[in-house]
Amino acid sequence: MIIEQAIERMRRQSPNTQRAALSVSGMRRDDALASPPVELKFPRVEYDLDTCERCHILVPETDGNETATGATAYRMLRTRVLHLMRSNRWSTLALTSPGAGEGKSVTALNLALSLAREQNQNVFLIDLDMSNPSVCAYLGIAPPRGIVHFFAGQVEPQQVFFTIGIERLALAGGIEATPYSSELLASGRLEMLLKYVQSVSPGALILLDLPPVLATDDFLVAAPRADATLLVIAEGLTRRDGVVRAMEVLSGFTLAGVMLNRSRERVTDYYGRRYYYTKRSTSAAHAR
Repeated sequence: MIIEQAIERMRRQSPNTQRAALSVSGMRRDDALASPPVELKFPRVEYDLDTCERCHILVPETDGNETATGATAYRMLRTRVLHLMRSNRWSTLALTSPGAGEGKSVTALNLALSLAREQNQNVFLIDLDMSNPSVCAYLGIAPPRGIVHFFAGQVEPQQVFFTIGIERLALAGGIEATPYSSELLASGRLEMLLKYVQSVSPGALILLDLPPVLATDDFLVAAPRADATLLVIAEGLTRRDGVVRAMEVLSGFTLAGVMLNRSRERVTDYYGRRYYYTKRSTSAAHAR
């Protein structure tokens, strides 16, 4: 298959991808004994359940329907990402894709929701795709203060975060787009935002939803602030030349792995149950 060939080529050509290979059984004991995270005290915004269901977002009410949502795959991805970040002492993970519509924002949001279920882990998800913000739209919400206003210097870091009633998860995003996203990302405000998160919640994991690699220069501006990058590709949509071009851009950064989205692979779990991941679900099979 075209996607599988492209992934294999990335493995051979990128040494950073090789470092991302994971073994769940190798998780260290001190990972499980981390101290409890600090309580997140940000304004609460109620998400719209109908919107979440339509967009396949794994809020608590929809997480139980594994056949429809691919919840098992996201839990597998969560375990691998946690081990990878803890073993490398990383705190910030960027998510991107070669082009638009390949599922990076849905992956970022569902991964954040899954990570927040860890008892000892605070998670911050920041939507930095300011030319096409999606995270808040997928939740069906309008945040009190959009992240564009923060980057424009109109609000402070503590004013841009909010919660959706899920313990250990904070978000920052917006519904307003701007044509000046790369200039705003280069303004120095991103560093201020990340330092604020690290000061209020030491040890928190920060997920950055970045624009597609091949769409704008935003990724090149923001990616150096992340410890590693997860590339999201979509079966039946992402072309091999797009993956190869994205790989060339990512060659200067630490690649955490490749996430194959919209996989139609049928999986039989430990208990003998079979799941068939449809075009709108997500498979963690190729996350390394």
